[in-house]
Amino acid sequence: MTDKKPKMLLASLLLLLATNLWSQTNLGIGLVSINFDDKTILHFYSNPDTGQPTRTLEFFDDKSINSWNIRALEQQKKWLKPEVLWLDYASFVFRCLAVQDNWFKVIVNNEDGSALWLKKNEETTFRNWETYLVEMFGVERLDDHPQKIRTSPNDNSEEIKYQGRDCFQVKSMNGAWIEIFTADSCDEPDTNPKIKSGWIKWRKGNQLLIDYFITS
Repeated sequence: MTDKKPKMLLASLLLLLATNLWSQTNLGIGLVSINFDDKTILHFYSNPDTGQPTRTLEFFDDKSINSWNIRALEQQKKWLKPEVLWLDYASFVFRCLAVQDNWFKVIVNNEDGSALWLKKNEETTFRNWETYLVEMFGVERLDDHPQKIRTSPNDNSEEIKYQGRDCFQVKSMNGAWIEIFTADSCDEPDTNPKIKSGWIKWRKGNQLLIDYFITS
């Protein structure tokens, strides 16, 4: 096992925990990813007409950790609790509530749902939930919200019997349902056939019914 494995596992577990804690926060219309580098400066505003930013994040090349970082990050984390904050893997993502002209209204704190406005630029990328989940390394059903895998996006459709661990990727979306398949990276025994196409619910209102992972 390489030295990176424990670090990646810990980060995945932290992301998993955060996803569970934030499952009641408004899912919005999609997600805004920040394509940052060591020169990125992000200004957040209370509304698009405000001249002065309410919050500012400044990135830099942190030689002490050999990675890009945010200045005074521990202090910033008092208000900054986005969807994903995993700087080592260049993943910085906010849930988006609205798009207005050249602005995004993003949830900056997934614990209390507080939101600010962020201006569109070359460093911001919007994705709807379908596009975002299709790009994920893997998804799985929540243990505290068990659900069956169906042959079609309907509660009355036939159940697909599956006894293995959840190790799926997303193929498509239909409303509150996502079409899943067994990821190529999964190592399942021959006695548990891989799923080529099945359907589960990814949301119930504003509640996520799945966990997702941006990397292994």
